[in-house]
Amino acid sequence: MKLSQLNAFKAVIECQTVTAAAERLNLSQPAVSRLIAGLEQRIGFKLFIRKGNRLVLSDEGEAFYFEVAKVFDAIAGLDNAAESIRANHFGNLNIATMPLFSHAFLPRILAAVIKQSPRMKVGVKTDRSEGVVRRVQSQTIDIGFAFITEAYPGVMAQQVVCECVCLIPASSPLAEFAAIDIQDIAGQVLIRHEKDSTQLKVDRLLRRYNLTAIESVEVSFASTAAALVREGIGIAITDPFTAHMASEHDNVVMRPLKFSLPFEFEILYPALKPLHHHAERFVEQFMLQADEMGIYLNIGAMRDLNDSKTDQDHS
Repeated sequence: MKLSQLNAFKAVIECQTVTAAAERLNLSQPAVSRLIAGLEQRIGFKLFIRKGNRLVLSDEGEAFYFEVAKVFDAIAGLDNAAESIRANHFGNLNIATMPLFSHAFLPRILAAVIKQSPRMKVGVKTDRSEGVVRRVQSQTIDIGFAFITEAYPGVMAQQVVCECVCLIPASSPLAEFAAIDIQDIAGQVLIRHEKDSTQLKVDRLLRRYNLTAIESVEVSFASTAAALVREGIGIAITDPFTAHMASEHDNVVMRPLKFSLPFEFEILYPALKPLHHHAERFVEQFMLQADEMGIYLNIGAMRDLNDSKTDQDHS
């Protein structure tokens, strides 16, 4: 059956006469009568009974009208849904991230996105980088954040590069320095990052200048290192995202490094489906938040990880 037939049927009932229904629909009276007749032929029963000059709903017609009303209510609901979609207040966003971003930085971004799209449903999975990549490869995640060490099929990526910084207890003499050089680290308690390429670069620099630091603590996560700095245990060289969050505490200060120590990670996307518009908005908010915090990000072009390799040694 055709929607035009259902619309004519609904109009006749609500307007009570074929003439009035024809005026509402901007059709001729015979055209409305033909639509009703065609609908009756399609469904196999009479919708109206003629009593004198009036059309009265048959029992079957009355039952059918309740079902037709549901159809038009659903259509009206589609208008509302379309408006919500246009306003980006509807849909799903699934994110997978390495722990570094999940503790504070991404939740702050996510809060801003959700406030803009309160009806959006969001899922956030925290995993090691290898697990994040597997989730993106499965095409069930819209966006991922991870360290990449090799090529992966089914994954698109953008490399992001920024500079590491130094976290220092506010009570330390180093807190008075405007920037920290490699020589300033010598003799300090340096909270080490386990199996981390940034830590390996720091180690190489110390060896190059024949310097040593006190290495009494080793941790797996940058957030743990930041917490130890807050307790005054030592200093930590870490990514700027963790550092900025930690430096919001009064007993921690953040200082730039006088030497370049790049921090690199990848923003990942599933290669087998179009880029999710909510994912685009999330990345835009990511960049905006970094800019507001004074973190300069060098964003690479989108590339297919199936065709590219990297020599990074992150885990």
